[in-house]
Amino acid sequence: MAKFLGRNALYEMTRDLTLAAQGKHKADTVIKGGLVVNVFTREIMPADIAIYKGRIVLVGKADHTIGPGTQVIDATGFYLTPGLLDGHMHVESSMVTVTQFSRAVLPFGTTAIFMDPHEIANVLGVKGVRLMIDEGKGLPLKVFSTMPSCVPSAPGFEDAGAEITPKDIANAMKWEEIIGLGEMMNFPGVLSGDEKVHEMLKLTMEAG
Repeated sequence: MAKFLGRNALYEMTRDLTLAAQGKHKADTVIKGGLVVNVFTREIMPADIAIYKGRIVLVGKADHTIGPGTQVIDATGFYLTPGLLDGHMHVESSMVTVTQFSRAVLPFGTTAIFMDPHEIANVLGVKGVRLMIDEGKGLPLKVFSTMPSCVPSAPGFEDAGAEITPKDIANAMKWEEIIGLGEMMNFPGVLSGDEKVHEMLKLTMEAG
């Protein structure tokens, strides 16, 4: 896809990003004087960060990337860390909307979430999933979504009013914002070879 979450795809930008790292294209923003937390080496080191078209192009000495139009942010005395990613969560459990959840977690470093909106799906079905995804568009928090797999979550024991079928899964896998299948809580169905459960798994894997 050419664009996702408002940015050009990485494969479309490799040349420009390389030139920006060399200072041949000037950075849009440079954060100077901070202490970078390297989550790979577990080191804390002084470094600048240069940003071009929404992507980090350089961590290190960045004076050569600064031009007349570059915004320079003084981060002296601050730690700079990668954004935290919440790999699996249910926004509905927080009892607030996606927008309000974004306002609550961004100041503490969470910059992206991978939500499984099966709670709203239990009530509103596919429409509820779509509503949450649409609300997440345009927020400073990056909102990725999986498609709920177990709606209702306890067949025969609840009457919340909605159902997600294999056909719904197949359609949702075509949505740009869906990155996979939500948690498969029905592990007895997996183990017993339930046709509906395995059809959902098949459709998801076929979608890539």
